[in-house]
Amino acid sequence: MTRSYTGPQFEDEVRNIARSLYSNSMGQGSQMVNGRERDGVFWNGEFYTVIEATTEKAKAKALTDGKKTHDLVAGLRKENYMARGILVTLHEPTTDQKEVVKKFSKTTKIISFDELRSLLFDAQSYLNNRAKRRFGSVYDHVDHSHEIPLNDFVEPTIEFQESSEATSVKGLTESLMAGGRTVLIAEYGVGKSMVLRHMFFNLVAEFRAKRHFRTPVAINLRDHLGQTDPIELLERHARANAADPQKLVAAWNAGYIDLLIDGFDELSTRGWTGDVKRLREYRRSSHAVVRRLIKDTPKKSGILITGRDAYFDSLTEMREALAAPVGQFGILRVHPFDEVQANSFLKKKNYHGAIPDWIPTRPLLLTYLVTKGLLLTAVEAQYEGVFPRGAAWLSLIDMIASREGEQSEGVDKNALLEFLGALSVISRQASDAQVSFSPQQMESVFFNLTGTTIIEDERNILLRLPGLGAAQDSPLNRSFVDFDFLNACCAIPTLKFILDPYSDYSKTYGFGGLATPMSDVGIEALATLCEHRNVVCGQITAATDHAITHGLHQLAFDVFRVAIRICAIDNSITFDGIEVKDVDLSLEYFDGIHVDFSGCLIEKIVLPDPADTNKDIVFTESLIGTIEGRVSEADLSKNQFIDCEISSFSDEYSVNSEVLGTNLPLGVRVMVVTLRKVFKQYGSSRLESALVRGLDQRSRMLVPDVISLLVKHGFIVPTGRKGKVTYAGTKAKRSEALKIIQSPNTARSLLVRECSSLS
Repeated sequence: MTRSYTGPQFEDEVRNIARSLYSNSMGQGSQMVNGRERDGVFWNGEFYTVIEATTEKAKAKALTDGKKTHDLVAGLRKENYMARGILVTLHEPTTDQKEVVKKFSKTTKIISFDELRSLLFDAQSYLNNRAKRRFGSVYDHVDHSHEIPLNDFVEPTIEFQESSEATSVKGLTESLMAGGRTVLIAEYGVGKSMVLRHMFFNLVAEFRAKRHFRTPVAINLRDHLGQTDPIELLERHARANAADPQKLVAAWNAGYIDLLIDGFDELSTRGWTGDVKRLREYRRSSHAVVRRLIKDTPKKSGILITGRDAYFDSLTEMREALAAPVGQFGILRVHPFDEVQANSFLKKKNYHGAIPDWIPTRPLLLTYLVTKGLLLTAVEAQYEGVFPRGAAWLSLIDMIASREGEQSEGVDKNALLEFLGALSVISRQASDAQVSFSPQQMESVFFNLTGTTIIEDERNILLRLPGLGAAQDSPLNRSFVDFDFLNACCAIPTLKFILDPYSDYSKTYGFGGLATPMSDVGIEALATLCEHRNVVCGQITAATDHAITHGLHQLAFDVFRVAIRICAIDNSITFDGIEVKDVDLSLEYFDGIHVDFSGCLIEKIVLPDPADTNKDIVFTESLIGTIEGRVSEADLSKNQFIDCEISSFSDEYSVNSEVLGTNLPLGVRVMVVTLRKVFKQYGSSRLESALVRGLDQRSRMLVPDVISLLVKHGFIVPTGRKGKVTYAGTKAKRSEALKIIQSPNTARSLLVRECSSLS
């Protein structure tokens, strides 16, 4: 990342700062005075300030500029004006330069650009202090420190959301230096804050090398909950980093600040009462300070803002809430590590063993597992069944509880499993599932479960329990370090409800407060528990009905999602006011089922071609982020979508049709469509029948052969029960799969060659 400034560019930067410091009116700057060009002449109502700027280190240049400045200042003083002269050098003035300017010391002084800029804002002091403070969620949950070595960083895959075009941290940094503006999104724990932190230090290096003149200011939005005024936000940030608040605001107003804003998902939606129709209004309200900050930032300043991808219902809502319109802001996604990146990352942690296929490759989780010594435990996990991910997580959690329980006579394995389950239910009562538990709260939860008061040794067991790390708001508190871990734990109390839905769980679990849906990992863990306990379908459907009858709709939906995987559902169900991540009607789980989602908050609905859409799945007065497979509301059935509010449409079906309409060999076309269905969303899996939908008869005939080749070459793995086989993409092949999707013609892959021979 090399960059240098010409003399005229440097003069412009000096003039811009001088205007903020020494001018009281518009238009002041370079002038011709007495037939000689002056880099800057400024009047503030009391003083004239004459500026000369140079990138040269030559003694002769300093002598020429010094005398020229002295002559003008002396002339102004003879006219009874107060005046001063400043010679500004890009680098620290040399000894020779200082010596020759000494003879003009009564009128002129020589300073570096850093000294001039520090009069506007002491950037060096700010950067020194900011570098020592926390960056978002960057935290070592074992050593309880945010000072993680920079060389621990392994660059993840970063892609533009709309085009899937790849970029890099270097490219992102250069874009920001050029005034680019970007929203960076990812799942929790993938490394958004690490990317932002790395960019900050890249920008600091460019700034100190005099290749970039704007100061990177890294703001954690978590520190600014409830603030509504961007000036107050900047001033609070300045005080927290031992900087002059007024000078930071002045530098921002003058366009000498690049903003790196971490955690738009950290701003609370205070005042939301659960009314889905008003949720967007509250989210928009809570982000007013971000909108104003972005809108008021000078156009030449670069902006990066990060947050979780699932926080907003759609990219459209996100752009509106953040004042990040198309054409001004690009949207980039950070992907979890692929196998190569994960191995490289773990080698830095001195781990050289295997990574189980079921372990998500999120850096936060990998760091936690390896530093806690749990990655080897995960490798040892014994699991089997038709839901291997869920079974594997349960095996890991069971092993953790067994080992921890062996260290205390008063806290056994089952008590710890129930304790983790209770904490997971409470965590899901928050909109982001990130609840901070104080030691006192943890003791209270444990007492409500067991009726046993915690003693000192047992208190330490609870605080060091694997899966829980120091919370962001306090190192004394605890929160779950990973959503998959949390959701797998949540399967334990949910099974208790299925087995006995008639007991009162209000004091132990509080199912009525659930606000977020269980993840796919949690559902697979719950399905595994049901199979291990030989739970019959009648129990599962009875539990679903009981939960709905008693207003536990979010819990009912969790149980329902297990039911459709292992049972035949024939009754009509209405879910009222729940949050749903996605409803994929291309999955045969929904075939023959009558469901009404009423007043729900649904992130995404996937619709296959109209002929295959299950019209008995109805959406009434719901707030829907994205509908995939249609281009507008005109494409929707009014009997299926009733008074719904929809943010955006994504016509993936048409994209697949375009792929099928190319002149590529038919086998390659079917392969690309199949890869798109499996790999377009990280961590998703698709039913075998879903891989066939949307294809014509000739293409459908090739699907079994394409699937066979994808399995053979390690791109996908089959899971699930007979008749409902699902396929999930492997992390080892994700990068190659994305390259094939982007450019199948140029992909040098044995898979492509073998698929091209299918007919």
